[in-house]
Amino acid sequence: MGNEVMTKTKSKSVIIDGDIHNKFKEFCKEKSLKIGGVIEDLILVYLNNPKGFQKLIDEHKGHGEK
Repeated sequence: MGNEVMTKTKSKSVIIDGDIHNKFKEFCKEKSLKIGGVIEDLILVYLNNPKGFQKLIDEHKGHGEK
């Protein structure tokens, strides 16, 4: 990812909706992506531009599948 920072914080797990996880898992598998890497990238984008990212989220809520 290029912006790795050495930290003593342990890796964490999150619980998400199983259906969303499975859809995303298949999406990543088809594109040879790692779920954790994509999630880390999304979090970094959110941290760097929370208003812009939240605007994208708000625009897409209710549009399409869960």
